[in-house]
Amino acid sequence: MSRQRQGHNRLDFKTRNAFGIGALSSGLAGHSITALALLFYNQVVGMPPALVGLALMISLVADAFWDPAIGLWSDSTRSRLGRRHPFMYASIVPASLAFWALWNPPIGMSTPATFAYLLGSIMAMRFFVSLYEIASTALIPEIVPDYDARTSLIAGRYFWGVIGAGLASVLAFQGFLSDRVGGITNVAGYARYGVAGALIIAITVVLSTAGTHHQIPKLRQPINASLKMRDLVQQVLGACSNRNFAAIMIAAMFSGINSGVSGGLGVYFNLYFWGLSTDQMSILIGPGLLSAVVGVLLAPMISKRFGKRRVVLWTFALAMLTGTLPIGLRLLGLLPGNDWPWLMPFLVVETFLAATLGLIGLVVVTSMLADVVEDNAVRTAQRSEGLFFSAISVLGKCVTGVGTLISGLMLSWIHFPINAEPDHVDASLMHQLGLIYVPIGIVLSILSLFCLSFFRIDRAQHEANLSLLESAAMAEAVSAESGEQPQPLIPPLDGRPGLAVAPVAGAARE
Repeated sequence: MSRQRQGHNRLDFKTRNAFGIGALSSGLAGHSITALALLFYNQVVGMPPALVGLALMISLVADAFWDPAIGLWSDSTRSRLGRRHPFMYASIVPASLAFWALWNPPIGMSTPATFAYLLGSIMAMRFFVSLYEIASTALIPEIVPDYDARTSLIAGRYFWGVIGAGLASVLAFQGFLSDRVGGITNVAGYARYGVAGALIIAITVVLSTAGTHHQIPKLRQPINASLKMRDLVQQVLGACSNRNFAAIMIAAMFSGINSGVSGGLGVYFNLYFWGLSTDQMSILIGPGLLSAVVGVLLAPMISKRFGKRRVVLWTFALAMLTGTLPIGLRLLGLLPGNDWPWLMPFLVVETFLAATLGLIGLVVVTSMLADVVEDNAVRTAQRSEGLFFSAISVLGKCVTGVGTLISGLMLSWIHFPINAEPDHVDASLMHQLGLIYVPIGIVLSILSLFCLSFFRIDRAQHEANLSLLESAAMAEAVSAESGEQPQPLIPPLDGRPGLAVAPVAGAARE
């Protein structure tokens, strides 16, 4: 590894945490939507669950249009603030206001009007959160190109994301929606929750954007700042033809649907299946936060030791088994009832294991996605960080929306009541829900693992890609001075030219 590349990996503690802390806002916003939006608009506002799920799904499908657009736009942006930071700064105020609006719908609206309000506010929030998140995550391949170091950086970002999700739960179930202040049907509690969340989003995005501002001079400007449709289509087609990217994308599709189903029904299972109080639900935040620490420490170490693909396959498989085990055991009659004194310790351990395994898998698969950036740059001569991270983000969001819709349809299928009190719900309803939920989760997880097994970039391939990119960069500088036409370093792939270097660069075929 060159000295230049090693030096580029050394981010100081302040910069690493500034980069990571922005994920707290995304974690808080995402967990709030997943865990509370269906519950709030169904059980408190009074909308049918299928209609709420439809609004959430439509808002996510809309991301299919603007997330890649944001990614491509930022890839091609040339400004004194670089490619990414203009979008990060622009997101701060509107993202915060949209989050507040989501939890403060006007009182007394008709169902169609409430549906329109929910759809509009959640679409606005998702757009402006994406404006920050896509631009910020696209910094990863540039600020840390090393195969292992970027896994560590990504682990830190996921740590803050888990903190954000945990903070959302603490604010809700220990604070504004606690049983002590009116519980989960307290309308005023949701309004105050919106104010607190909006402030947290604004503060953390400011800290992240300002804290990475000094990196701007070190980042690349686009070679071709064109936003012509022909150039953008060619860039998208080049990315989609990458086999490794396709493996992650299709796996994310199945995983996202699973996440949407489990996220939408998680609170329902805690309240009506396990019979937990809001205080007991808050206890489950603890193992989730602990998993953030353990996962952040373990992910870089075990991926370096065993390889990224192997770690992802094993951790996701074990997370699937751990996550479905409690409900499955109860359905089989192998787990005692809710009066069992060891129920909470059992759920705490299960939550910790499932969260830790899942977090390790997410960290490493994100690092794998960053590795695809250089692989694609070698094949197409395009650096498309924004496109790659926006594409995987939008796919995850869209299919999570499908999962949320499915969870709403499942509740409608079993005729789950509105304004239901936890002690007055027929146990047979939750048993029916579990019988549908567990098989769906297992099948979707297996399909996701199957797709990830086709990923092929390992450490050796990544180092070869970095060497090719460095050779091409030096050759470009030599060609600019000498006026010589660069020659292809690798053969064209499917009719698309790869990188080129001048003969004087002396690069050998890898």
